[in-house]
Amino acid sequence: MKPRVSICIAVRDSEKYIGNCIRSLVAQTTKDFEIVVIEDPPYDNTRKILYSFKDERIVYVRNSIPLGIYKTRNVCIKQAKGDYIFFTDGDCVVSLDWIEQGLKLLSRSDCVGVEGKTYYVSERYEPSFSDMVIQNRKGGLFMTCNIAYKRAVIEKIGGFDERYSRVGDRDLALRSSRLGKIPFNPNMIVYHQKSVRTSREFIKKARVIIRNRVLVHKKFPANGIPKARIWDGRVWRIVLPLNLMIMIYPPLIIGSFLVHKYKTKEDLTLFPYIYLMAISERLSLWNECAKQRVFLI
Repeated sequence: MKPRVSICIAVRDSEKYIGNCIRSLVAQTTKDFEIVVIEDPPYDNTRKILYSFKDERIVYVRNSIPLGIYKTRNVCIKQAKGDYIFFTDGDCVVSLDWIEQGLKLLSRSDCVGVEGKTYYVSERYEPSFSDMVIQNRKGGLFMTCNIAYKRAVIEKIGGFDERYSRVGDRDLALRSSRLGKIPFNPNMIVYHQKSVRTSREFIKKARVIIRNRVLVHKKFPANGIPKARIWDGRVWRIVLPLNLMIMIYPPLIIGSFLVHKYKTKEDLTLFPYIYLMAISERLSLWNECAKQRVFLI
């Protein structure tokens, strides 16, 4: 029988958390769903963990070659059979009525999707500087770890834009928003597990995200879409102005102690890399601007 809901999860190196994620999904108050997990290589013990559940609603597929996050999510959508597509990640745990809360708003004719509230670790946890924070407490970020769409809408707009390696979830939301509303339901809750950044990840992530924001700017220059200005992280044409100021005047790095929480050894380890991150980020920005023929500072 065709399920009403398909939960799409693209995974890579997920053996540490995937068991907790699946346990939270199979316990849902709504039972009419399938869980479609697509694994990108290199493989780990994810398949073994999934098979241990012995639940026929779990569909598992391995990519034969590495495809990346958004190509993998498009593969997931093609495998899915439900009329509603829910997205979360392998390192997330969903609330008991997560699907039920999403369907409450998706049933409305004027809605193309619904986004939920995402906590990093827990409601009370206060992230420190080294935490790789993924959080959405007030809505408007449209992160793929906690969002759902009508299948017909995703098919109409052609799924994820595979040119992105980051922020493709924002792009999907912007394109979907042209067809209807994506309301925020604070009772549709996801908890993202703790992840600490290394110095290498700190610099690499900044570089990758900034390049992808150039693509967002090119596709959505905020004409009729005011939130695009927030999503590509700019004030007028100055992208991440505080980081630009740090690059120009390095002593401003000291201000990081006023803006961020430093509580652990890992936090202090990242401090010397702030200036290097600011330079690397800006060079990546200008390089991508040249490629895409857009003007951002």
